[in-house]
Amino acid sequence: MAVVRRGAAVAQRYLVSLYFLGVVAQFFLVGFGLFGMKAGDTIGKANSLNLHRDFGWALTQFGGILLLITTLIAWQKPLRERVGLYAVLCLLGFPLQPLLAAAGEHHRFVGMFHPVNAALLLGLSATLARRAWATRAVGEPAVGTAAPSTP
Repeated sequence: MAVVRRGAAVAQRYLVSLYFLGVVAQFFLVGFGLFGMKAGDTIGKANSLNLHRDFGWALTQFGGILLLITTLIAWQKPLRERVGLYAVLCLLGFPLQPLLAAAGEHHRFVGMFHPVNAALLLGLSATLARRAWATRAVGEPAVGTAAPSTP
């Protein structure tokens, strides 16, 4: 089971890093879509925002499930202590994004939290990725070196 957990921890490091890059890409995609809107378009009907919508949906649905599975499998002490809280917050915040966007089309006071939540997710995913890689530096010996022996 230790080998499976170590493999899941490695996969989790890469997934959170890709997730962080995906959140960064979402900011670029929304800017691209907003500045590509045609005259008379509304946010709800702008086809230029479809890339942001589609990529965001895939990021929250498939990425969130993969992140949840790998984090649960790799739930060992060094990882749990360093990324546990951040992983839980990300997994709660990611599915909230499409709900805020959909509700924002009809209620601007709900929709205004869509970019706020996105900024929080950017910070959380960056912290999660940094802490996941720090777990590797602390918990695993470097390749090609022997683990220190205790007398």
